[in-house]
Amino acid sequence: MKRVRSLAPRGRRRGLLEQAHGGTLFLDEIGEMDIALQSKLLKSIEDRTLRRLGGEQEIAVDVQIIAASNRDLDTLVADGGFRSDLYHRLSAFRLHLPALRERIRDLDELAPLFVAEFNAKAGRDVRRIPDEAWARLRAHRWPGNVRELRNIVERCVLLSDNDVLPMEWLQLDAKPARGGKPELDGDVLHIPLDGSMALDDMDRHIIRTALERNHFNVTATARALGTTRETLRYRVQKYNLKTGG
Repeated sequence: MKRVRSLAPRGRRRGLLEQAHGGTLFLDEIGEMDIALQSKLLKSIEDRTLRRLGGEQEIAVDVQIIAASNRDLDTLVADGGFRSDLYHRLSAFRLHLPALRERIRDLDELAPLFVAEFNAKAGRDVRRIPDEAWARLRAHRWPGNVRELRNIVERCVLLSDNDVLPMEWLQLDAKPARGGKPELDGDVLHIPLDGSMALDDMDRHIIRTALERNHFNVTATARALGTTRETLRYRVQKYNLKTGG
């Protein structure tokens, strides 16, 4: 007897609101949410119900929502980019979190925390942050706030080859490029630190430039960057870059 494979889904996939039923849902960068999606979110909050995609039944949900935004929602509301009714629903309690440059002392706890996180993820053993590194971290303006710090620490840990956070990968004293774009000057790559380029984009550009200069040879590129083939392959895969093997 010929077996016929069923094409029916094995189970329904629950959305975030449904998964958070009875708990708390954190919505990051809510200011970037599409205006049409804002309407749906508002309805779910007010009615305490949701309807699955393609579904016909209303499902009851009891969710506490915490939302965050790095944009001024008052301005967005005034400009029509954010629904005023949703804004007032979400702003029952408001908490202003100062920028990292206004609370530099938090670096003392945040930097070691991120080092430990990426040690665990990448199998590294960075244990010491040099005094000069601390000085540069504290002098930086942090236009990208905590996310920028996290990305910098991630890069340093992944490209480390001993237990000391590598100074050369902090790149906090790099010369800003004209027009907010990376520039290659001989063997020196200048990266903008004015907030015009995200940390992941910087990392991707550094690795892609090194690959190009080494004819996409992973071994030669890893040697030039002072890291291992395994670490470089991890980054290449993360950024979907091409190599020659």
